[in-house]
Amino acid sequence: MIEAADTDDGPFMRPLTDDEVRAWAPHGRPTYEEWDAALDSELLDFPGRARGNCTVLYRDGRPAQIAYWGVTAD
Repeated sequence: MIEAADTDDGPFMRPLTDDEVRAWAPHGRPTYEEWDAALDSELLDFPGRARGNCTVLYRDGRPAQIAYWGVTAD
């Protein structure tokens, strides 16, 4: 796991910055449905090989899940 603003090469898991989240969830508290739609619509990119991203997902305004997505190193 690295800092959200870190731009070093992988392998790593990096949380999204607030600005990155607000690009597809303007209110800043994304739900699972918003995250899933952002992946499907390509508003969220997949990181490069041996890298992953993550973000907190909310239900009823409260943290409920952590979403992970990325590309393996194999």
